[in-house]
Amino acid sequence: MNIRWTAPIVAAAAAVLVFTNGPVLLFSKSVLDRTGRWEDLAVWPFLVAAAVTGAALAAWDFPRWRHRRLEASELIAATAVGWFALGALASTMWSVDAGATAWRSCIYVGMALLAWAIARLDAHEVSIIVGLVAAAAVGASLLLIVLRPDLGLGPNDYWQGVYTNRNSLAPLAAIGVLAGLRFAMAPGRVLRSAAAGLALASTATLIGAGSRTAWVSLIAALTVSSLPLIHHRIERRRGSRRAAHLTWVAAGVTAVTAGAFLAAVWNVSTFSQRREIWALVWDRIVQRPLLGHGFFTFWDIEELTQHVLLRRGSAHNSLVEVGLGLGLLGAIPFVAIVVLAARNAGLELWRRPGPDSWMWAALVAFLLLENVTESFVLWFSYNWVLLMAAALRGSGLPTTATKVLTNGDRSESTPPNTTPPRIQARPPL
Repeated sequence: MNIRWTAPIVAAAAAVLVFTNGPVLLFSKSVLDRTGRWEDLAVWPFLVAAAVTGAALAAWDFPRWRHRRLEASELIAATAVGWFALGALASTMWSVDAGATAWRSCIYVGMALLAWAIARLDAHEVSIIVGLVAAAAVGASLLLIVLRPDLGLGPNDYWQGVYTNRNSLAPLAAIGVLAGLRFAMAPGRVLRSAAAGLALASTATLIGAGSRTAWVSLIAALTVSSLPLIHHRIERRRGSRRAAHLTWVAAGVTAVTAGAFLAAVWNVSTFSQRREIWALVWDRIVQRPLLGHGFFTFWDIEELTQHVLLRRGSAHNSLVEVGLGLGLLGAIPFVAIVVLAARNAGLELWRRPGPDSWMWAALVAFLLLENVTESFVLWFSYNWVLLMAAALRGSGLPTTATKVLTNGDRSESTPPNTTPPRIQARPPL
C-alpha cells in the first residue's frame, strides 16, 4: 500500500481541518485578539475558503462521475443532502436572524459539496484524509499544551489544545486512535511506527481531555465495528452456523452491557442536565414544529435563551438541534442521512472487510454516537461533513487499494466498476 499524495486529498484534508473550527477560532482570539465569532473577519474567510474548496473538488470530479450510474441509496442520499442544505438556505425567509442564516447556510451548501467530493474518493484515500486531519489536530494541540499551557489547558487543567474546549478536542483524539490503529496494519515499518505514535499520542490526548462522552463513544465504536470481523474469522474456522450463533451472542452481550451502562449513568449530572436541556428545547420546537426557528441562529438570540441551561449554546443532540432550527423540514433528511451513513458503512465492512472499511465503519459509529449528546450538526462541523460523505458513498463503491488482513502483507486492487470478492479478515485490534 502506497500513500498517494494528490492535490484533492491534501485540499480535502485542509478543508475538513478548517471545519474542526478550533485552529481558526484560536487564531482569531489568541493571535489577533479578536472576538472569535463566526462573523469575525478573521474567521469567516477561512470557512468560505473551505466551502469553496468543497465546491471546487466536486466540480473537478464531476466529469469523471457524470456517466456513472448511481445506486439507489446514493440517489436517496444525494436527495437528502441537497434537501437539507437547500432547506437550511430557504429558512432564511423565516429565520429569527435572517442575515446569519443566509451566509451560514451558504457555507453548508459548500460543506455538502465537500462531502460529495470525499464520497467519490476510494476508501484508502478517505483513510488518508481522516488520518491527516487527526494527526494535525492532535499534534498541534500537544505542541500548544507543552509550549503555551495558558492557552492549551482549560478549566481544571483539562486539555483543550488548539480547540475551544475539551469536548471539541476529545472527539478528534478518538478519531486519531482509529486512524492510528488502521495504519498500524499497513506494510512498511516507517508508516506503522508513525501510526503507532499517532495512536499513543491520541490516547494520551483523550486522557488529558477527560471527556467521558468521547471515551464511551470510542469504546462502543470499536466494539461494534469489530463484530463483523470476528464473525468472518469464526466463519472461516468453524463454519457459518457457529459464526452466526457466536456473533448473535456477542451482539446480545454488547446490547445488555450498553443498556446497563445507560442505566448507570442515567442520573449522572452531565446526562441529567442534557435531558433537561432537551426538555427545554422541545418546548421551543413545538412552537414552530414544521419549519423551525431558522438554521443555526437560535442560540444567538438572547430573548430565546433566558434559561441558564440554554446559555450553553447548543441542544447537545443533533436531531433535537435540527428540529429546533429546521423543524420537520430538516428532521426528515437528517434522519435519512444518518440511517444511510450507518447502513452503507456497515454493509461495506460486511462485504469487504479490511483496514479501510473497518476504520470507516468505526468512524461512522463513533460520529453517530457523538451526535447523540452533542450538536455536531452545527458549528460548520467536520463531523457532519463526514456523516454526509458516509451516506453519499453508497455500499457498493469499488476500492482501489484494499489491504487484505491475512498473515501476509499482500495488497489487492479492484478495477473500477467491478465487485471485489469477499475477503476473509481477522480483527484489527
